[in-house]
Amino acid sequence: MSDEENDVFSGSVTSQPQMVNVQTSGPMYMVERSSAPQVIGILVILYNLLVTALGLFGLVALAFLSDLDESVGIEALPFGLLVVTISLTLIPAGMGIFGGYKMFMYKKQGLWLVLGSIALGWIISIVNSVLTTDYGGTGDAALDAGLNGVCGLACAAICGLIVCIPLFMANSGME
Repeated sequence: MSDEENDVFSGSVTSQPQMVNVQTSGPMYMVERSSAPQVIGILVILYNLLVTALGLFGLVALAFLSDLDESVGIEALPFGLLVVTISLTLIPAGMGIFGGYKMFMYKKQGLWLVLGSIALGWIISIVNSVLTTDYGGTGDAALDAGLNGVCGLACAAICGLIVCIPLFMANSGME
C-alpha cells in the first residue's frame, strides 16, 4: 500500500460559524459629477455657432456688397478666394459644435474633438493669411503666416487650457 491510502482525515463538523475580523474601508460617499464639462461644452457650442453664423453671413453679404469695396478704395478679394476662406473656417466650427455636445454629455471624446478643432482652426487661419496676403496684409506671405501663427498659437494655447479644465478636476465625471 502506498502512503496516500494510509492518510486518514479526522475532525468534526460544527454548525457554529467562525468569526473573522474584517476591517471596513470606511464610510462611502456619493460624489456628484462636476458641472464644468457641461458649462464648457455649452460655451464651446455657442462660440462655434457664432463663428458659423458669421461665416454664413459673410457668404450672404458677399452677394449684396460686391461693389462696395471698389467705392471705398480697398482691393476686393476675388469671389472664389473669399468663398474658400470662409468655407475653410466652417470645418473646425462644425467639429467644435459636435465636440461641445459630446463634452456636454460627459464624453472625453468631445474634449479631444474640441482640442482638434482648435488646432485645425489655427492651421486654417495660417493658410487663410497666406492666401489673402495680397489683399490687405503686409504683402509678404511668409511674414503674414509667421505673425498669424505666433499670435494664433498663443490664443490656441489659452483656449486649449480653458477646454481642458474638466481634466484638471478630480470629480469631473468624464467618461
